[in-house]
Amino acid sequence: MSHTILIVEDHPDTREGLAQLLQLAGYSVATADDGQQGLVKACALPPDLILTDISMPVMDGIEMIKQLRATAFCKSTPIVVLSAYGDKALEAARAGANEVLSKPANLTAMLQVIKSLV
Repeated sequence: MSHTILIVEDHPDTREGLAQLLQLAGYSVATADDGQQGLVKACALPPDLILTDISMPVMDGIEMIKQLRATAFCKSTPIVVLSAYGDKALEAARAGANEVLSKPANLTAMLQVIKSLV
């Protein structure tokens, strides 16, 4: 059985590129366009891991993480943040992210982090 990863990313090219990479690595993938949609999909699935951006419309990644961590069935779901904003790393960690990686991501390192968490 493959693990399911929810990708929450507002940029379509980035979202689809990450989805293809993770599918090639053997993961099942679900996607969401923003934090609000990510919250809804995370509650419906729930995924084995969430890979999210921080800066998104409707609901940003930090708020989504806070709300997920307050939900019983998503409280312990591993969350990996990808962000171009290094100053947001501490805020993401405080919100409950397990790992924060810089964009553009080192894909090999990202896959290693994901493998270690699922």
